[in-house]
Amino acid sequence: MKNMSKTSLIGWFMLITAIGMGIEILFNWRLFIPLVIGCFLLYTARNARKKSNVRLIIGLFLIAIPILSSAFLKFFIFVAVIYALIEYSKTKKQSHKIVVQTVEPEPKSSVKKKQPFIKNFFIGSQKKVNEVFEWDDINIQCGLGDTVVDLGMTMLPPGESTVVIRSLIGNVQLLVPFDASVVVNHSGISGKLKVFNEETEIFNSNIIYHPDSNEQAIRTIKIITNVMIGNVEVRRI
Repeated sequence: MKNMSKTSLIGWFMLITAIGMGIEILFNWRLFIPLVIGCFLLYTARNARKKSNVRLIIGLFLIAIPILSSAFLKFFIFVAVIYALIEYSKTKKQSHKIVVQTVEPEPKSSVKKKQPFIKNFFIGSQKKVNEVFEWDDINIQCGLGDTVVDLGMTMLPPGESTVVIRSLIGNVQLLVPFDASVVVNHSGISGKLKVFNEETEIFNSNIIYHPDSNEQAIRTIKIITNVMIGNVEVRRI
């Protein structure tokens, strides 16, 4: 068990929970009968010549009853919430900091497939300092904790460069160079969006922001962020 990664432990816990739910529903007729009836209604609604939305909705409702009533599911949610809070309290002590320093890409390259330099991380920290590599659009997914993406030393190519960050819980900070125009597309459930000196409250909304619509800018950074709970800040350095 000591040699198992956190991802493996989570996977095994989810598998054991699913098996426990199946056994619990199978041997509890109060849960098993609604599940069977719901599956039957879904099957008949799908294969009927005339589609029936009523049967579809009732079938989904009957299937949801035993699943949501399962004691194993409630236990899984309880453990998952406790685990997420513990890991989040750990990651708050140290932000995920990514400092990007690039060089001009070579004009010709035979590489058609490669692993991105910046990778996804769910829990923990990732720090890139004084690393030199060719620029690639950034597309990462973060789990719990704060994330900092530093593009201050980045040699961006002419045109539009894209940065996509998806995060569950935590703050995201992006540091951009002065000579680049910025476009921000943010979606969030709860938090704040601060672009330079302007701040906007976010509550289950999406906002597209052009703080400096400079059509003559040679380089543009398009920032797309999806943060469930947390603040997003974009500032120049």
